[in-house]
Amino acid sequence: MPVVRDLRVLLRLRDFRRLLTVRLLSQGADGVYQIALAAYVVFSPEKQTSAAAIASAMAVLLLPYSLIGPFAGVLLDRWRRRQVFVYGNLLRALLAGATAVLMVSHVPNWLFYASALCVTAVNRFVLAGLSAALPHVVDTERLVIANSLSPTAGTLAATAGGGLAFAVRLAASDSDASVVLLGAFLYLCAALTALRMAPALLGPDREPAQPHLRTALLDTARDLLSAVRHLAAPHRREATWALASMTLMRFCYGALLVLLLMLCRYALSTTPRKDCGCSDSAWPCPVRASSRPRW
Repeated sequence: MPVVRDLRVLLRLRDFRRLLTVRLLSQGADGVYQIALAAYVVFSPEKQTSAAAIASAMAVLLLPYSLIGPFAGVLLDRWRRRQVFVYGNLLRALLAGATAVLMVSHVPNWLFYASALCVTAVNRFVLAGLSAALPHVVDTERLVIANSLSPTAGTLAATAGGGLAFAVRLAASDSDASVVLLGAFLYLCAALTALRMAPALLGPDREPAQPHLRTALLDTARDLLSAVRHLAAPHRREATWALASMTLMRFCYGALLVLLLMLCRYALSTTPRKDCGCSDSAWPCPVRASSRPRW
């Protein structure tokens, strides 16, 4: 198969193998962390999960991509990408460890969500840096195939990380904190793997003169506003309708996902609360906690 042949050729490149390993470990850890976050928010027996709590967890996972994503490139053009992988994954390992501590402590919910939001915010820089670093480890002829295979492998790694999180949660008696610690360990492994590459290997290529950081960020914000005004023109309604349709579809998907999680949490458990024999004021219900759906 052509894909297998191209992959074999790419894997012969030492720096590509190391960069791919960083991606697999990083996105595998993302899968572990996201499953642990969802399990803690939705299925933790001591928490009275609500639709707002699930929506907050989804916002923690998605907001960095929307708010930080447009500005990530400005900073990546000023930072060595290898250092982004090292310090970014080390920071995520520390923040994930802090999240595990918050899970077993009695702290306000906002503090837990702030810790999780920081982890996913750093992830935006790491993923963008992985894509930007590819031209420095692959020749021009194989860059297209590398750009298609690497993100696919990362997605598979995130899926495998989610499966590993399920297995660890079952083995650790539904301990979400232990799953988060596993994610922290994988982040640490990704940082150590990045150390095997030369600091200047992955770029960025220094330009003779770069604008001040504040100027570059303001220019990016102006470009975003210009794009909105561009789409608002009457003769470009087709593009506006296409984007609006995508937005509505994603909104409906999110609403259905919240509904499904609420059904799994309350309606599909083996013992309905009204038949459990506990008083209405008892929360968490000990019978439901022992009979809730297991992963």
